[in-house]
Amino acid sequence: MSDMSYPTKQDSQFMNVQGGEKKVMKKILSVALSTAMAFSMFASVAFGETATTPQQKFDALAAKGILNGYPDGQAHLEKDLTRAEFAKIVTKLFNLTEVKNKLSYKDKGYNAKNWAVPYIEAVTAANLMQGKDTVKGIFDYKGKVTVEEVATVLFRALKLEAPTTTDNNASAWAKGYAQALINKGLITASTNFKGTATRSLVVETAYAVSTLSAVPVVASAEALSPTSVLVTFSDKATTTVTLTTPLVAGVETTINFKYNDHDYTAKVTLAAPKVVSVTAPNSKQLVVKFNRAIDSSTISETVYGVTSLVDGVVSIVNLNGAEAVTPNTADVALTNEGTEAVITFAANQYLKGQYTVTTSKAIKTTAGEEIPNYTTLLPVDDKTAPSLVSATSVAKTTTKDVTVKFSEPVKSTGVIAYVNGVAASVTRDTYAPLDELKLTAGTLEAGKSYEVSLLNVSDFAGNFITPNPFKSTVAVTSDVVAPAISSLTVTGEQTVKVVFTKNIKSGALDNAVRLLNANGENQGFFTVEKGSDAKTYTLTAPAGKVTFGSSGTWTGTILFPTSIKDTLENALASVVTQAVTFTKDTAAPTVTSATYSKSGLAIKFSEKVVYGSGDLVLINDATGARTTVTGNTYSLSDGGTTLTYKYTLAAGSYTLRVPAAFVKDTAGAANSIVASIIPVTVTADSTTDTTKPTVSATVTAVPSNVDDQTVSFSVSDDNGINLTTVRDINNYTFDGKALPAGSYVTTDYTSSKKATDPINVTVNIPATGVSETKTATFVINGIADTAGNVITPKFENVLLKDGVKPTLTGATISSGDNTTLVVSFSEDLVNIEKEDLVFKIDDTIVTPSSFVKQTAGNDKGKYYVQFSGTNLNNASSISVTVASGADAADATGNKIVTGTQVSGK
Repeated sequence: MSDMSYPTKQDSQFMNVQGGEKKVMKKILSVALSTAMAFSMFASVAFGETATTPQQKFDALAAKGILNGYPDGQAHLEKDLTRAEFAKIVTKLFNLTEVKNKLSYKDKGYNAKNWAVPYIEAVTAANLMQGKDTVKGIFDYKGKVTVEEVATVLFRALKLEAPTTTDNNASAWAKGYAQALINKGLITASTNFKGTATRSLVVETAYAVSTLSAVPVVASAEALSPTSVLVTFSDKATTTVTLTTPLVAGVETTINFKYNDHDYTAKVTLAAPKVVSVTAPNSKQLVVKFNRAIDSSTISETVYGVTSLVDGVVSIVNLNGAEAVTPNTADVALTNEGTEAVITFAANQYLKGQYTVTTSKAIKTTAGEEIPNYTTLLPVDDKTAPSLVSATSVAKTTTKDVTVKFSEPVKSTGVIAYVNGVAASVTRDTYAPLDELKLTAGTLEAGKSYEVSLLNVSDFAGNFITPNPFKSTVAVTSDVVAPAISSLTVTGEQTVKVVFTKNIKSGALDNAVRLLNANGENQGFFTVEKGSDAKTYTLTAPAGKVTFGSSGTWTGTILFPTSIKDTLENALASVVTQAVTFTKDTAAPTVTSATYSKSGLAIKFSEKVVYGSGDLVLINDATGARTTVTGNTYSLSDGGTTLTYKYTLAAGSYTLRVPAAFVKDTAGAANSIVASIIPVTVTADSTTDTTKPTVSATVTAVPSNVDDQTVSFSVSDDNGINLTTVRDINNYTFDGKALPAGSYVTTDYTSSKKATDPINVTVNIPATGVSETKTATFVINGIADTAGNVITPKFENVLLKDGVKPTLTGATISSGDNTTLVVSFSEDLVNIEKEDLVFKIDDTIVTPSSFVKQTAGNDKGKYYVQFSGTNLNNASSISVTVASGADAADATGNKIVTGTQVSGK
């Protein structure tokens, strides 16, 4: 007899739904209907993926804890379902409360030891099922269920309407119920409704009902920002909810929204800004993922058209001989709506080995929130070869170029290429991404296809493309579309930004774009500055030609000739003229911010500026000490709007005094800044202290299988340790995993200690959290000093001992021998005897005839306990209890937990 449940057949437990028992059916109608909603709710959660076979549907139900297999591990869908088993299904399916300490029926073996009693009592209390013989009080928990009984209950639970015509073989009283299920597609018309329902049939029907019109429920809600929440549903669909009232960090908030015409609520908590992960998708790039959109100016800076990481915001330390990289020269781009920073290392630098990656809290969100310092160990061992993504070629009529794109950045040197059998040169354009190469060969005609062969293409870790050589085909696409102007915007008193629809040929705008005055007279050519791509340019009017009268405006015309061509030699379709009005710039630049970081003192202005005259003055607010910063020692970035001074400041508050005329804008009649006073705060982690704290050479472990196990070390720094980082349990791992729950850190710190005194640290690990005796690597990482410098990770092999007590976990009647009980434990035992266990059959203590440990096969480590001459399947109850005086233990000496009891039925 199995103690498992199978939604395969729905016994007459649903109260003997048979002809002549209309009164009983009326009695349960309201209860059945009330459970329909719960059933639908459950369905939407339980069945997010579609199952097709009876076994898959069984597994889907079993995965939710409603079903279990037989002791032999099989579902046995071909068998019938007992009323007892079905009682458990109903209880689990409708989330009923199991009822204990109550015996409503008088069946033989119906007692407190019977596994089915809590479920039978639960469905009885809910008026979902009753006994077969209410006079004698017999439930008949071993009885079977007919298909028409199943159909009747489902009919009522789903609130179906009985059709006026029927065509099925059910009994007269059940024909309407059966037909309604047939019409709904829940069961086939050829089913024998009068017969006993098989497990397979009920699994199919229950699964179909559960997925019928199921409305997905909210599985999770994640705040992407204070006003944006990503909601994931049980069917794996997602939607982004935009809030009108911003979330408050750390406060759980209920949001209401509509999705697919359904109203939903969800609880969401806005997490504090943080780094979510640091990964290396390949050897050339690092991806830092945040849980908020990042202010690009706090992580990247553009100097002379080149964008790179702000100095010091990301630190990458190579460990144990790993390849060295220089973050400050790396390119950085924000992707995924500003939540991911993709860092690409310069020149031939690449990652290989183990690194410590640290981000600074100088990185801020678009809302100005600090991203706390983050440190992680990052092993990089790129073994994945690049693959070809595409080979493209575009021509007006003919071309010599093919662009080849790969799955990751690749080297441009050492590559041998052929296009249609002709040797091709391999280059990379200056601003082209590292995953692209340009092949230049013989003449290629538009509308034709050519073979491309590539030899020795490799990523920066040295993985070569396979096969090598690699061959592909490129179709040359014809492009005869003329470029056009998509926008033209006045950006200054003599400048405009023009954006074309296509990439413009290099130099095509030089000495080509003319300025005409209000009378149509030629004033000369605009000077041209390329923007972020080959479509965008800034044009500056000829010097001295834009003059402002008393109105403060100047009106004229910009003329673009047909000599302007795209990179394929397609020219403008016609001369383009655009009226333009310039307005005299009379606004002086202002200071928008002054910040200090390891890069130095950065002063941002409201517009592009150039140095004028004078020196900056910094006054320490605490001491009044005055420091002069020479004005002409700056570097220019961010399109001329930021001046940065490589200057050292100690932590504290300062007042920055900017003298009049210190900078001026680029207007024809330059406007000089007025004298300004700006506060500057220098935090500890932005000071010039770059010395890392150190951990003592010896890390000592004291293993124990009784009390806490401890790992001890000392840490020191010239300027003091950040104790919060020392006590952060997440900064320690053992064997590559987080320490067990309950681990904690203590120190010998006292207020009398000097900042330079070593701090002795003890990591306490609960013995019960270590399940295996092992010598493995203990890693100490993330400990920082008061300036934010993080230690070089410390690796030390230590021994920790298994401190988990073994337990009795199960007892099952052998599927091949009904006189044998298979007893299992949580781990292997070395000295258990049968006297350590108490066996009861039908509440009588019984001594087994044999007690044998299995040393091989699927049952290795289990014990075969035989009771000669006793058919265990005939017993009403079987229990196994660990005796109070049991002395059995595992290999480490942890003694078994006594008093534990399991049921064998």
